[in-house]
Amino acid sequence: MNNTRLHALALIAVTVFLFWWRLGHIGLIDPDEPFYALTVREMVQRDDWMTPHIFDKPQFEKPILFYWQGMVALKLFGDGQGDELAARVPSALFATAMVFLTWIFGRRLFSPMVGFLGALVLATGMEYVFMARLMLTDISLAFFITAALYALWMAVHDEAHRDRWVILQFVMSGLATLTKGPIGVLLPALGGLAFLWWTKTRSPWRGRGLWIGVALWTVIVVPWYAITLVRYGWEFWDEFFVRDNFDRLIIAEHPRNNTPWYYPMILLVGMLPWMPLVPAAVARAWRGARTWRVADEHRSVLFVMCWFVPTLIFLTIAQSKLPSYIFFLFVPLALLMGRTLDSWLRAGFSGPVERWLSVGLALVQAVALVAATYVKPEYVAHRWAALIISAPLALGLLLLLIGKMRAWAWVSVAASLTVVGVAFTSLAPDLEAHTSTKGIAAQIAKVRKPGEKIVTVKFMVRAVSYYARQKPDAVVHGDNHPWFSPHPIEVAVKSQGLAEFAAKNGGTVLCIGQEVNWRNLNEPKDPADSALRGRCELLAQVGDRVIFRVTAPPQVTAN
Repeated sequence: MNNTRLHALALIAVTVFLFWWRLGHIGLIDPDEPFYALTVREMVQRDDWMTPHIFDKPQFEKPILFYWQGMVALKLFGDGQGDELAARVPSALFATAMVFLTWIFGRRLFSPMVGFLGALVLATGMEYVFMARLMLTDISLAFFITAALYALWMAVHDEAHRDRWVILQFVMSGLATLTKGPIGVLLPALGGLAFLWWTKTRSPWRGRGLWIGVALWTVIVVPWYAITLVRYGWEFWDEFFVRDNFDRLIIAEHPRNNTPWYYPMILLVGMLPWMPLVPAAVARAWRGARTWRVADEHRSVLFVMCWFVPTLIFLTIAQSKLPSYIFFLFVPLALLMGRTLDSWLRAGFSGPVERWLSVGLALVQAVALVAATYVKPEYVAHRWAALIISAPLALGLLLLLIGKMRAWAWVSVAASLTVVGVAFTSLAPDLEAHTSTKGIAAQIAKVRKPGEKIVTVKFMVRAVSYYARQKPDAVVHGDNHPWFSPHPIEVAVKSQGLAEFAAKNGGTVLCIGQEVNWRNLNEPKDPADSALRGRCELLAQVGDRVIFRVTAPPQVTAN
């Protein structure tokens, strides 16, 4: 059996286990998965393939293609119950396809071995693994962006078939635009223009390929946007283009994430168990990009760097930051890491600085999980799991220290398999209890009084609606604007607002939230927020999710 078939079989085995095994075993993760799953369910129930709906109202946070994927998956794989498997099938499918696209891309850019190693590193990096198991738009977006840039590279270097590659690039960019909006055009263009400008390469966007490509892009993108704009006018324009695109560039939805080192740290930690490779790969790529005129391989490195660096800068400047926003940059980073790993397997470290920096990061990832069980008391119960997961990482540290690179690479793959094996067997119930509303939602019918109103926190409102199959009557929050984009649900502001809501609805309401929410209402630290002190009765608890009944104080009147 030749190496190509061996590589293909290895990647199939890895992706099947890491992405597909027990894919629907854990409930949908708050808050984003239930948001998309609920939207897809409502669209299927309404048989509406044009307008995303949530809580029976149109919502325009994302364009339509991702919801189409979810609707098809729900019709094919849904069982009418939780439908977690159906919700996640598109993500697992695109994540698998992107691993194989990275393999093909790496073979073209560098060599068959670099392509395989880059795809293997990508598939076994921890953020990639867990993102592949989530219902999020970023996975299919990353695939289309990667395919667009691959087509651009081929258009530049395959003159005989330039037109077809340019057309493919426009098609992939159009699908990306129909998945998440203008960023689907911007990001491939940013990387491509940087490469063409830096290398003074003639633009491949010319002739028949350009005009056909533009026409196909228009056919893919324009109809849905035009129909929705005509149908909903300013409502669509304001929510999608203004709030969900432009405002996210200039307003930090998650202010604590808005730091210059946020994305570099996500890329580093997200590549566990391959963290030792990251700085070596970036440093070597930087040196190679500076000498791109010397060899074709360095020109390939420059292309990957032009894909990686301008986009990283752009996303760092943008104010709203989440780990998923940078997901597609794991592909160029994995290609650079595959190139460095290939060099390590053949010749070892390039010098003492690379050696000791890599060994230091191997030490960090080997002890971090176990150390966390000592720092965080709530993790003590899972120290055994941390030890099991850390065992191959500790062995990898030893192998890296003595220079056994091939053995270190396979042990790193084994570490990823171990993480998934432990996470989705013994740890699965606890993971679900602390990340999903599924368990606590099953308790609502057991403790709810007939006709009693349901209130939840914004973090769980979509999940409660999804699993309880009933829209909550209100959300309790610290101000009148819980969401970046509005939802058609009444807001009770702080404990006073919740007390008033209970008073006008029979004197009690059933609340679903996290344990900290119950404690903050029942035993508030701030005297000014003590309207419900001692009036929140705990009824059920699953992990850190709780159900409690709020009884309005006698002196509170309904406003």
